[in-house]
Amino acid sequence: MLIRSIFTLPFWLAVSTAPMAAPALWQVSDEDSSVWLFGSVHLLPAETEWRSPLFDKVLSKAVRVYFETDVSMEAQMAVMPLSYELGFNRDGTLLSELIGEELTEKLRTAAGQYGIPMPMLLTMKPWMAATTLSTGPLLDAGYEAPLGVEAVLSAELPDGHAGFLETPEEQLRFLASGSMEEQVAMLEATIDTLHVLQIDIDRMVDVWTRGEPESLGEIFTEQMGGYDHGMVERLIDDRNRNWVGQIEQMLEADEAALLVVGAAHLAGNASVVRLLEARGYASKRVQ
Repeated sequence: MLIRSIFTLPFWLAVSTAPMAAPALWQVSDEDSSVWLFGSVHLLPAETEWRSPLFDKVLSKAVRVYFETDVSMEAQMAVMPLSYELGFNRDGTLLSELIGEELTEKLRTAAGQYGIPMPMLLTMKPWMAATTLSTGPLLDAGYEAPLGVEAVLSAELPDGHAGFLETPEEQLRFLASGSMEEQVAMLEATIDTLHVLQIDIDRMVDVWTRGEPESLGEIFTEQMGGYDHGMVERLIDDRNRNWVGQIEQMLEADEAALLVVGAAHLAGNASVVRLLEARGYASKRVQ
């Protein structure tokens, strides 16, 4: 969802093509079992090198591969009515009435730059307009969802081998449940950073492929700087804590699982890995 989406939700990266590309991969263990955590990018340009022999070995041995949510066409079509319900003003209110004249003019300029119809944006709530706008630089730069890590891996897995940490409905609600103040801040921050979004995304993919999650986290934090704290807490920290509970259940059941989640969720002091360490689990960076 989200830039933000391409490193976290569905919601939403010059790319390194070094032959030894190796995004970060962790092994987290209890006394008698392990799971593996791999930070992903949800949209990528063609010819991005990100797979390694070690990653493919872990993938081949995983009993189940967990993604953030189901990105299949069927799942996305099923959630479309809810996206309209949560993302559009159905009472005739225009977005311009919610965000004021100055921000509306910024929105109009950005919409024209990326060929996004302004009348359509005006029917949206601020969070939906922000998410829609953020796709402009990505598409211009050749980033595509079918080339993202999740789409590539999902197509390879046998039936029944994929699991999901969240439903598409839950992901939508993470975005849509923000207050109007939070949503407007998200929209303004998105518009104000569109001019550097492609540069930042390219930088993030570069450090991602080189296995530098902390550098990626720093760039991501810069991009999220204009967001309301409550929105950041909901999109990143709350979801990390929820996933940790599910991972504990996998370890308790001795499930040899590989988890593929947005790379931003595996960076920083509140990352999924750090939260698991705080609960007493051992972690080891294996790539």
